[in-house]
Parts: sequence; structure tokens; C-alpha cells
Amino acid sequence: MEKTINGVKYYIPSNLNLEQKAIYIHIIDWKRQNITTERGIYRGHEYDAIFPVKTTFPAMMYRPIIPLLKEMQQSKFAYKPHKFAHHAVSSQTACINLFMPLLLSEDADSILPMIPGCPLDFSRIARNKLFHGFCFEYWGQDIKQGAGILNDHSKRAGTDADVAIAYYNMDNKLCLWLIEHKLSEKEFTECGAHKSEANLYKETCTQCSLVDIANNPKKCHYHIIGYKYWNILKMNLNRFQGSIDFTGCPFKDGLNQLWRNQMLAFALQETGAYNAVTFSVCHHAKNTMLDKSINRYKALTCSDSMFSSFTNYDVLNAVSIQNCELQKWMQWYKDIYCF
Repeated sequence: MEKTINGVKYYIPSNLNLEQKAIYIHIIDWKRQNITTERGIYRGHEYDAIFPVKTTFPAMMYRPIIPLLKEMQQSKFAYKPHKFAHHAVSSQTACINLFMPLLLSEDADSILPMIPGCPLDFSRIARNKLFHGFCFEYWGQDIKQGAGILNDHSKRAGTDADVAIAYYNMDNKLCLWLIEHKLSEKEFTECGAHKSEANLYKETCTQCSLVDIANNPKKCHYHIIGYKYWNILKMNLNRFQGSIDFTGCPFKDGLNQLWRNQMLAFALQETGAYNAVTFSVCHHAKNTMLDKSINRYKALTCSDSMFSSFTNYDVLNAVSIQNCELQKWMQWYKDIYCF
């Protein structure tokens, strides 16, 4: 859709709300000034956030990390690029740009504890685990291949964490911090089972409570097709005792992705590979659209320390060390994503 904003023409999706539009416009302006003013085409329509075919990729990635990113992609912790990973407003690319330069830094161990949500027992990154201590799109692939520990992983679906950070706690025990990153998304991924045409019992999604389904998981299509979410929830039901105003299953809408990632954390801890596994959401500071779901999830879990949330600005504010390379990265990142 062609839209004129402050006298400047932009070609952006027609369904963006005000917060999404602000994020898009800021990043598109940077793209125009630093890479190209040309637009790409998707389904016959021009969009500023899409690069033209001739663009050399990865155009939006922080250049100093590209050699190690290529090395990661040759390892067993290679991540699968999202369909729109080369989109200027790609959340996956923004996630890598935010975390990889920091996690590779020799100062990371002193910076991470300054981020709200960092596990309180964090001592140091476990550089001998994952890929130099971290990886992207992690689903426990080093522990169980195939369908994974939740039995939900395939080429088209599955639960994973955008960032996984392996660390040693104060007692020198191996732990894991999972992070879900959001840029311009207005909601977390909703329940695929609730929407599935194969689900013959959709009425249970709106009529049965969390406890109802936990006591009889066969009421959920996920359970019927073999996913292990409810098996894991039942073992941790005491962590979900908060009261929220909700009719039916609380995980059919935006809380679904938060719940599935939490189940991944529980399942990973249950394997014994990690002493403790926690889960956080990191979202763009100008994106308040996710607050409702985040706050409802915190209410449902009684603000249990197993879950936390913070923003990309919180990450940047944690970097107070006068490290030249980190300062260069921060300025570059701020130019693209902060306003």
C-alpha cells in the first residue's frame, strides 16, 4: 500500500497499526539511507521493507559477526532462516543483530547480569556448550533429533527459542536461558491446534478450562497428534495457579507461544542436561502490543521466576563498559532499531 507520511511516500503493508508503522518507517528510512531506495516485490506488490532481487545478502546483518555466523551455519547448531529473514523488518535478523555481538564479547559475563530477566544465579557463559555458548532457534536438537523432546518438531512446525544461552551458575552447574524475541509483531503465535481443520473437538478450546484439559489431555488436538505439552504441564501444574479472566483454554490465543516455550524449558530441564532452564521474552521497547499477553501470562504463573520479560533497550542499557567494539555495535544497532 502506498502511504504518504510527513510528505514522504512509503510502500508498506496496509494492516499495520500505529506502533508497527512507526517501527517500519524508522527501519525503512535507515535502509533507504544506507543500503538502497529500491523496493522489492511480494505477490505482485512493491514494498519498501523488501529488498530488490539483486541485493547482496545478508544486507541487514551486522558485518563483523558475519564470518562467525557463517561458521555457525556449518555447525550442528545451524539455524533455519525464516521466510522473511532478508526482510528489512525481520525479527529474526534483528534478534541476531541484538544478541550475537554482545554474546561474542569478552565482556558478556559482566553485562548479562545487568539485563532484567537474566537468571539470578548466572555466573558465566558456558563457552564449551552450544556454539561458543549460545545459538539461535534452539529446540534441543543436540539432545534429541527427529521430532525433538516435545515431539512437535518438523520442517513446517515446532517449538523453539529464538536465543539459547548456556551458562554456569554460582555452583558451577550447567543451566540454560531461553529467549523469545519480538520486533514489530502485535501478538505471539496463537494456537495452531485451535485453528486446525483436523481438530474435531474445537468446542473444548472454548468450553474447557486449563485444569479440565490437564486432567484429560485428550480434549486437546495437540495431545491427540502426539505433542507432549500437556504431559509436561501436568507435572508442573502447580506453577500455573494464578487467576486470569479467561473463558476456555488460556493457551488458544497469544499465550500459546509463551506456554509452548515454557514447556520446552521444562522438558529440557527434565532431560537432566541442564540443572535449570528459564524462559524470557525480549521485545522492542516501542512495541507495547505484547504487554497484555505478557502480563496475563505472568498473572497465570503468579510471577514465577521461571519467566521474565525485558526490552531491546534494556539490553543496550546494560552495556556500560567502554569496550570500543561494543560501542560501535551499539551505535549501529541504535541507528537502525531505536527511535
